[in-house]
Amino acid sequence: MDKKVTVLITSFNDTRIRNTLESIRGQTMTPDEILVADGGTKWDISKVCSEFDARLEIIPGNVVETRSKAINMANGDIVAFIDTDEVAPAEWLQKLTEPVFSGVADFTGGPTRHKPPKSGPEDYMNKLEDMIYENLVPENIAYLPMGNSAWRKSIFQAIGGFDLNIYGGSEDYDINIRALKSGFRGKYVPEAYLYHDHSDISSYRALIKKRYSYLRATAKTYIKNRQLANRVTSSKGRRVDHPFYIIEALMKPVALIDAFLRN
Repeated sequence: MDKKVTVLITSFNDTRIRNTLESIRGQTMTPDEILVADGGTKWDISKVCSEFDARLEIIPGNVVETRSKAINMANGDIVAFIDTDEVAPAEWLQKLTEPVFSGVADFTGGPTRHKPPKSGPEDYMNKLEDMIYENLVPENIAYLPMGNSAWRKSIFQAIGGFDLNIYGGSEDYDINIRALKSGFRGKYVPEAYLYHDHSDISSYRALIKKRYSYLRATAKTYIKNRQLANRVTSSKGRRVDHPFYIIEALMKPVALIDAFLRN
């Protein structure tokens, strides 16, 4: 029996979803289902979803809670993830899912590209993401962000899904680590790239809030999975050429202590 593909978009108050949906409708490989899992958008998102023949499910909660429930609702055997701040080139879905269809991998992921930044905080997020995909992910698929990935749906059922106590961006790493420990195979697909828009991070206050939440969640993830030493080792020599990198380096030990206290 042919495997079906669901493209899953988790949304919340982001009008950029129109661009995302338009790019999915322009794929060379047509998905069997486009599922929008919305956490409680204040404007009428149903009109946009109807325009692009996307199925809408209203699932209140943070992104991890919404995504977890949405995966169980997906009709596809393979679930491909894209976020509302991302746009897919025409061959994205075909390239991303091919290793899963061929049996080479159980989950895959691709990198992101960016437009010229309009602010210092946006520039930092772009450079940080470039470093992750150029250095960390090719060496260890556990560092793969979920926003551009495709998974056999059965993986989530086999490992118990997301840990709802971990959110803020690091739930990706936790699910990756557990999937790999369970024997599932991941593959990095450099040609399956997306365009990622970080223009919403336009102030350093917003950047600090976002990065601290992420660092705390990451520390919690690696404490839980006993991977903290590996994380420290992997970060050595991985610098981002931006002044904010110093601020982030100072936030890391504070976030680590915070994570220990919250465990």
